[in-house]
Amino acid sequence: MVSTAVNGGPPPSEAPEGLPAGNYTLVGWDIDTTGRRLIDDICQIAGYTPTSQFSQYIMPHSNMNPGARRRHNIRIVTIGRYRMLKDNVTNKVLKTKSEISALTEFLDWLEKQKEPSSDGIILIYHESRRVTSPMLLEAMQRYNLLPRFKSLVSGFADGQALAADKCRSTVKSFGLRMMANVLLDIQVELESAAERASSAYQVAHHLSQGEQQELSNEKGDGGPEAYKNMVEIVRAYTRSTDKELTELTKLKSLLGRQNTFRPIFGPLLIYTSREERLRAATLRRLLVEANLDYQQLQDAWNAKQLEGLKTELACLSETANEEQLKELTDILDCHFDPAKEPKGMKPRAPRNKNTKNGVQNKKDNDDDNQQADGGESGTTSPDTGSSGSPVKGPEKSANKPANANGHSPVAETN
Repeated sequence: MVSTAVNGGPPPSEAPEGLPAGNYTLVGWDIDTTGRRLIDDICQIAGYTPTSQFSQYIMPHSNMNPGARRRHNIRIVTIGRYRMLKDNVTNKVLKTKSEISALTEFLDWLEKQKEPSSDGIILIYHESRRVTSPMLLEAMQRYNLLPRFKSLVSGFADGQALAADKCRSTVKSFGLRMMANVLLDIQVELESAAERASSAYQVAHHLSQGEQQELSNEKGDGGPEAYKNMVEIVRAYTRSTDKELTELTKLKSLLGRQNTFRPIFGPLLIYTSREERLRAATLRRLLVEANLDYQQLQDAWNAKQLEGLKTELACLSETANEEQLKELTDILDCHFDPAKEPKGMKPRAPRNKNTKNGVQNKKDNDDDNQQADGGESGTTSPDTGSSGSPVKGPEKSANKPANANGHSPVAETN
């Protein structure tokens, strides 16, 4: 099943630059979160090695969005003044800790996994969108735990990129569930971070050892030589912690520009059909990736109106097709000149949420907005760039100024 052929399948994921050769410690890991934005909270963090496992639920400050509740099969309930995390299947209350306590214990656990001779820990994750690593780094920064984290963790290994390179000639999907089913011959739900952390490690091991190598219970799943071989393979698909932090800084800057377009795209990402929301998110992404912001376009329109807008949008000629440029021009021109009626998509009036149909429509909109951002099973994908970072949040108001919301700049789309 494992293949390194370059023909016969979809292209591989964007390849990481890799780490220098060294004696690294490999750890599978994952997190469950209340959403896919940088300001969202972690509600479970888990780590896995063949000899030790870590899993801790966290009581988040914010409520979980509908996609997160379905994805992780947990929910937050409030009884009086107390909030609790409950399992949707068993209806049992889960034992939780604060985010800072759980992160500190996770670092304590990582210290125990790192051998004295190790050059650092590589955290292995498996997802199509690089969401978890920026969210973990943001949480570490939030509680001033980043220096300790950097002293332990050398980088993040992209299990999806590894799977794409090894299996792209034999399978079409490289998701963790598919890889676990095909390579490990196991059926897992992957609802919890602990299940995904374990599966991410085992899939990476199988891909690095070859399809005939069977798992065992000893460290390295096959002895020192097998473990060393796994390290050599995995480190080639690893992004360094410093690289991830640099990309996180760039992401925040990019999100600031995306937030400026809220007056234009806010209504289009709420009061339109699912297809129109997808188109609006794509058009906004084109503007942001071209390093444009709201003020630039407003100044261009004030100076030369429609001609000014066309001049500013000329930089999109290589990334946008003729139809997208025409639609963008129409949306922007009608926004800056309210007397004009949009020819294409425009927001519809919201239904009365006090009625039964209105309440249902709001729920449908919440779910559809996440799907409009490219999510799978309620998982939002980045609206800027192809790196797969968490960048979105709910649109509060079409004319409300952007803010950092206490944590970091957030591009809002819902």
